Amino acid sequence: MAKLSSIIGLFCLIGCIYQIYDMTQFYLQFKVRRDVAYDYAPYIEMPAIDITVPMAIAMNLTKLFAVYPEEMNSLCAQLNASDAGLNYTTEDFQEKCEVSMQKAPIVFSFRLVSFIKVKDIKEFSGDLNEQVNQISFAKFGNYTDLCNSTRYYNGVAIFIRLICLNGTKPLSVHTNHVTLNEGVVAQLTHTFGTHFGIRFSNQTDLPVFEQGKYHIITRESGSFPFSSISFVKTVMSSLEYPYETNCRYYNKAKSIAKCMTEYSLGQPTPYLFKTLTYEWDQHPDHLGFLRKIDQPEDDEITDRDDSEDEDGYSTDLEMQEYYAIINCTEQAAATECEKTHYLVEGENSDQTKSELGLINIEFSRKANLYLSVHPVLPWSEYVIFIGSILGIWFGISIHDRTLSMLTYIVTRFCKIKTQTKRATKQRKTELNENQRPIQRKLQLKSMKKLPTFDGRHNYVRNIRLSKNAK
Repeated sequence: MAKLSSIIGLFCLIGCIYQIYDMTQFYLQFKVRRDVAYDYAPYIEMPAIDITVPMAIAMNLTKLFAVYPEEMNSLCAQLNASDAGLNYTTEDFQEKCEVSMQKAPIVFSFRLVSFIKVKDIKEFSGDLNEQVNQISFAKFGNYTDLCNSTRYYNGVAIFIRLICLNGTKPLSVHTNHVTLNEGVVAQLTHTFGTHFGIRFSNQTDLPVFEQGKYHIITRESGSFPFSSISFVKTVMSSLEYPYETNCRYYNKAKSIAKCMTEYSLGQPTPYLFKTLTYEWDQHPDHLGFLRKIDQPEDDEITDRDDSEDEDGYSTDLEMQEYYAIINCTEQAAATECEKTHYLVEGENSDQTKSELGLINIEFSRKANLYLSVHPVLPWSEYVIFIGSILGIWFGISIHDRTLSMLTYIVTRFCKIKTQTKRATKQRKTELNENQRPIQRKLQLKSMKKLPTFDGRHNYVRNIRLSKNAK
């Protein structure tokens, strides 16, 4: 019996250790499950509004022509091949070049970046704050005074970000008020240029130049289209290390931008990356957006001509920038643990003669999307599993001992019960034996109290006398 118990105990120990090892190994993989939820919130929270204007539209090209006549002549020559050798005057530039450049603003914005500097952007571009006429919201009315604006720029565009707050929180509008306002959440009246983009973004993100993320609005001079836009919110949340999503609580775009800016400003000739976005007064005015090669000595010109592109930039420097971008991207390879993204949708109507443009921000019928990540096996469930495994195998290992213990308890109980019955019976017997002399004495005493014959005769006579007296 003892040998069988040892075998059962050894089997239970091996099984318990194996299950604990298997469960622990699975837990240490830190697997996750992904949940998708759709939500129709009763309140519409206004995100930040980003507006971008290409540099060819934002800047006064005539003033820029006065400062950079040679460079602007070169751009005009690309527009009019027949006038390639012509030195444009200011009137010629306005007539033949300026309007044409503004019809292809993205292309010529990338051309302008080859020679403009930060000071040129600040001096020759209009203030977008002045081009925002009014912002009004359903129920609240004119809310322009409580909307904060921040200006940004890069080498190819300028930006303005509008953030409307109700106290310290983003402004939110109840869907009932939006319904009463014919589905319009807010209205923005403006005098922006002939080509600009609008989108919605998280307040912690930087504005971006990617045109695909904006709703583009174009117009002719002197007329404005009626535009209606809406947004759908997507919120993504993940788990940081050691879970397999391996995310970080940081802003990835800002981290990459900081790394690339440190690289460009650390060069012998400091400059700014043309597509990175900077706050308006963040950097000195003398900086440009591309790094020109140093002028070579006469005997080195032949050797370096092949590495120079048409704008006077070195392909070697371009490769250095490329590797710097790769290095900064690798440093910020981890995904963000929390990310909020807004998808903008909209349409533009036919243009009408007007002094102000109107943009309706409308309520989207699409649900907000929430993507979340949760552990497959949380710590609390892991502890519960381990406790259950230990309990089950411990119970099996002491099964035979439990039966023996129960048998002992039942036997002991029966024995105690039998002994109790015997003791009770014996106690009754002893009690009866003790009571017999007492009962005998009581019987004798009662017999002594019985009347004698003479007494009985007198008793009967008395009864008869009493009856006769009645």
